[in-house]
Amino acid sequence: MIAAVVLAGGVDRGELAARTGVAHRPLLEVQGRPILLSALAAARGAVSVGEVVLVGPEPVQEAAPEEAVDARAPAGEGLVESIAQGLRAAPPAAEHLLLITGDLPLITAKAVEDFARRSLEARAEVCYPIIPKDSSERTFPGGRRTYVRLREGTFTGGNAVLATRDFLVRSEDLIRRLYASRKNPLKLAGLFGLPFLLGLLTGRLTIARLEARASQIIGGRVAAVISTHAELGFDVDKLEDLELARRAAEHWRGEEG
Repeated sequence: MIAAVVLAGGVDRGELAARTGVAHRPLLEVQGRPILLSALAAARGAVSVGEVVLVGPEPVQEAAPEEAVDARAPAGEGLVESIAQGLRAAPPAAEHLLLITGDLPLITAKAVEDFARRSLEARAEVCYPIIPKDSSERTFPGGRRTYVRLREGTFTGGNAVLATRDFLVRSEDLIRRLYASRKNPLKLAGLFGLPFLLGLLTGRLTIARLEARASQIIGGRVAAVISTHAELGFDVDKLEDLELARRAAEHWRGEEG
C-alpha cells in the first residue's frame, strides 16, 4: 500500500509573497483555486495511492476540504521535520510513502500514478523522478529549470519521492545531512566523491552510475525513474513560475475544450 504525503509547509517571504499577498505558496491560485487542491486531487486520483496525508500549517489545512484528506499533521520546522510528521500520520499499513510537494499547480493523477507504478516496478527503497529536458521545455516553454547532463540525456528533477517506510524510519539523520548539504559543493564532494561530481559536471556520468553511488550512500537501492510528465517537476517558487502556470493552465483548458 502507498500513502501519499503532501508536503505543504512552504512559506515565501520574498517577491512572490510581496506581489501576491500570499505567504503560503500552496495557497497561491491558478484558475481560481489554490494550487494545493491540484496536488491533493492528483494524489487522491492515483489508483496506486491509498490514504492521503496533508502536512502543513493551519491556514493551509483550512483550505483543504475533509474529503480530500485522510489524515493531517502540522508542518515541521523544515522539510525533514515535515517528512517525519507525515510519516507519523501515515497509516502503519502503508509500506511505501509517496512524498510530493503542495506547490505543483498542474500536477495530475495520471502523472502521479505513472511515477508510482514505475517506482514499484523498480523495487528500490528510494525512487526519484527525472524528467527529460525536451519534455519539460515542450510542456512549459519559457520556464527556467535546473538541468543535469548525463550520458543518456539532459534531465531535471521532479518534486516527488517514493520511499519505503523502513528507509524513512531508519534514515532520518541521513536525510537531514543530505538535505543540509544540497547547496554546498564541498559537502556534496565529501558525500559523493570528487570524481563522481566531475563526471556529473562533464556529462560523462550514466544513470546507472548515479543510482549505484546514491545506493552506496544510503545503504539501500536507489532508482532514477524517467518520467515524461513535466508537471511533476514544475513548482511555483517565483513570480514568473506563477505567471507561467496560469498561462499553461489556460492553454490546457483550451485544448480540453
